[in-house]
Amino acid sequence: MFMDNIKQYLSKKRQLVDQTLGSYFVDKGNTLFDIMYYSLDHGKRIRPILAIAGYEACGGKDINEIMPIACGLELIHTYSLIHDDLPSMDNDDFRRGRESAHKKFGEATAILSGDGLFAYAYELISNGNGLVAEKNKVISRVSEAVGPKGIVFGQMLDIAAVDPLTPKKLRNIHLNKTAKFIEVSIECGALIAKASEKTIEKIKKGGILLGMLFQYTDDILDVVGERSALGKTPGKDKTAGKITASAVYGLDGARFRAKRYAERAKAVFHALGSEFMFFDQIIEYILNRTF
Repeated sequence: MFMDNIKQYLSKKRQLVDQTLGSYFVDKGNTLFDIMYYSLDHGKRIRPILAIAGYEACGGKDINEIMPIACGLELIHTYSLIHDDLPSMDNDDFRRGRESAHKKFGEATAILSGDGLFAYAYELISNGNGLVAEKNKVISRVSEAVGPKGIVFGQMLDIAAVDPLTPKKLRNIHLNKTAKFIEVSIECGALIAKASEKTIEKIKKGGILLGMLFQYTDDILDVVGERSALGKTPGKDKTAGKITASAVYGLDGARFRAKRYAERAKAVFHALGSEFMFFDQIIEYILNRTF
């Protein structure tokens, strides 16, 4: 029964995020915004939804306080996908069920559209509602999670990785490329809701575990999920030569470790109280997702 509830929640929040994102891109009189929105469209919106959930769980009442930040996170996520897909990076021709930005618009324009999304994200975050002190904390934490201490470093590790495949390499890539951004998304909501330092520290721990789970299920789905035959270049094995959970541990080992991350994440969020029950459901949903 809860799975139906979580699907309804995700659908409702996704629609809200999509509507708000659209409002940031209409009537700009600038073709670059249209190109940026091409890549932004059709996302699952996991990171903005986690920011909203963190805000609500910590007592936030006015969703307009968190929405610009939540949308900013999605812009940053999309920028990272555009750059990941480039020929010099992962070299993927398809993203979100259609041509990647560099295939649709050319490599130079794709790079610029990613740059535009990254900069525009901070405009949204800094101009949003909420107290300056909280927004400054958000900007600091997001910058740390997505810059050379986070996503950018994780991508560098990913493209530089060579045999032998080791658990240490895998964890370092997953932690920086995915988990830190998942964690900071929840933390942003908590910061804007003015959560206590004690609560935020627990959220950091639980969020990292949730982020690791998310990447493990991503790796598994690249092999067995519904999307394994979708959104990829025909004839190209997306996981070939990559350090993934299934490559390091085998499929059964990856599934076992994903379940362990889920159990550990649940334990942390349970300790935060009934207001965080959503995270129990989202953890179960991520663990069992098929796309």
